Amino acid sequence: MFEPSSETFWRGIVLYGRNQSTFKMGLADRLLYYANKNVSKIPLEEFGDSWLSTYMKRIEDGRVQGKRNFVDGKMIGITSTERQIELYRQDKISRENAVKKIVNLSLENMVLQKFHTLFKRRVPEPFFEVRDHNLLLNNNLLDLANNSQSKDLNKEVLGRWDLLEYGFSKPDSDESLTIIHDDIMNNHGLNANVTLKKKRKTLTPLVPILNGYQHGKCFYCNNDLFDIHVDHVIPWKALKHDEIWNLALAHEQCNLNKTDYRPPKRFVQKLIDRNESVLKSDLPLKEELKKVLGETPKVRYQKVWDSYSQVIDYPIWGGSEEFNPANDDFYRRLLMSLNDSFWERKFGNV
Repeated sequence: MFEPSSETFWRGIVLYGRNQSTFKMGLADRLLYYANKNVSKIPLEEFGDSWLSTYMKRIEDGRVQGKRNFVDGKMIGITSTERQIELYRQDKISRENAVKKIVNLSLENMVLQKFHTLFKRRVPEPFFEVRDHNLLLNNNLLDLANNSQSKDLNKEVLGRWDLLEYGFSKPDSDESLTIIHDDIMNNHGLNANVTLKKKRKTLTPLVPILNGYQHGKCFYCNNDLFDIHVDHVIPWKALKHDEIWNLALAHEQCNLNKTDYRPPKRFVQKLIDRNESVLKSDLPLKEELKKVLGETPKVRYQKVWDSYSQVIDYPIWGGSEEFNPANDDFYRRLLMSLNDSFWERKFGNV
């Protein structure tokens, strides 16, 4: 049975943790910086000053550090660190005051509390503690920083940071439908409620149909489905529609990790193949697919690839066409081991 190590937890947090801002990457970067120097106790003001310097370099060319959204026609999502840096640059506050605000708003009341959360649970072996206004690095982090692969860990943090900045660079809209999965699988198949947004109530009847064609497997990693989301394979941000040909069931973590990156082409072909298999059935979905995609395989094929061409300038999920979660043994084992069964083994029922 796969038992995650400290490195597994660290890489899981960096690569697959939920991110509404780049703060987890900023924290991971600074943690490794001090751990590489074998410094285990850092006053929060010193850490905040280092954080400020790092972020000033990151945003000097306009790189966005948080997820932007429009609410009532106004853009929101500027991070507390970005606000303090702007005030400091305009000489409206001193560096000392900027650091104090960052420590309070970005660190103590934000990322230091959330860093150790992975797949909605707190990892059992934290990498640091906060005590008496000091950041104390634990031995598991110091050991990670001093092993032969520490440079790879640094590269992963910076690579993920780059991807998040790119993904946050344009305001977007929510592109997933959360499936409330109480007793999700029963004797009659998939039984789920959908948290609906933006008039997507018509999607509810499609959930069991999609599940039937996916045989209870995630569209991306091919593991058994749990914590299910309905995902737009070609990002909703580009197409601005909920047509059924572009929908697939995925794990919450697969969906949140993919967000609105461009999927590798293999998933577009998989989508085409899925739709064509539906069209060979006698289910009502068959007529709906014909209506929105076209009467012939050639027309349908062209429509899907034309739609994909609208996201050709988007960053690609995983960084390359070769990325495939179904072949990523680390990701698949992490995903399956950190579901409820792992936590029950580790701590008992919680």
